[in-house]
Amino acid sequence: MDEINEIVFPPEEAEDIPEQQPVEAVTGPADDTAVNETAEPDEPDEPDVLSELADRISEQSSQIAKLTELIEKLSSQVAAGNKAIAVHEEIERNLNNELQRYKNDFYDKLATPFLMQFIGLYIDLSEEMAEIKEEHDAAPEKEYLKTQLDSLGYYADSVKGALINNGVEIKTPEPGSSYDYKEQRISKTIPTDDETLRDCVAEARSDAFIYNGKVLRPAKVVVYKV
Repeated sequence: MDEINEIVFPPEEAEDIPEQQPVEAVTGPADDTAVNETAEPDEPDEPDVLSELADRISEQSSQIAKLTELIEKLSSQVAAGNKAIAVHEEIERNLNNELQRYKNDFYDKLATPFLMQFIGLYIDLSEEMAEIKEEHDAAPEKEYLKTQLDSLGYYADSVKGALINNGVEIKTPEPGSSYDYKEQRISKTIPTDDETLRDCVAEARSDAFIYNGKVLRPAKVVVYKV
């Protein structure tokens, strides 16, 4: 029986069988963690992160509030500066206007007496010319009247040009126009039955002389009266 169960290999075949190595025991770490198990990192504390974020937001909000307050102050200062500039410009404009009025009034006070003399001279020449014209119309054969009329007309035109060049407006009332009490004075009235001619100019005896809106001498007119 022992002979049957025993297997005898020949020497050549016995050499081909590899020698079995002893199996070493695998030893693990002392704790209960597996060898191939990876340890997870520690997670941050979530309440601390939110608190830090809230602090940053609060700090930024405070800075924004300070900047807003600063901008409002600067805007107020700019508005006040603009208002001061506007007031200064208004004062300067008023001073310039007042100075200009003073200059105009001063010039008017100096010029008015001379202008009145020229106006009087022009009116005298015009009246003298009107009388000579009536004589010449009655006696056209008298040539000297024509010569005198021409000479007086030359001087009258020269005086009139001087008045106009110095800013005097000369207005001649038109027959049939309404009577203007501001620029005209009634020297004579003519009765009429025509209601449409009431207070209308029938004839102009002299011109109106106006300087810078002021009537230096009103016109003399004949007016219809009903």
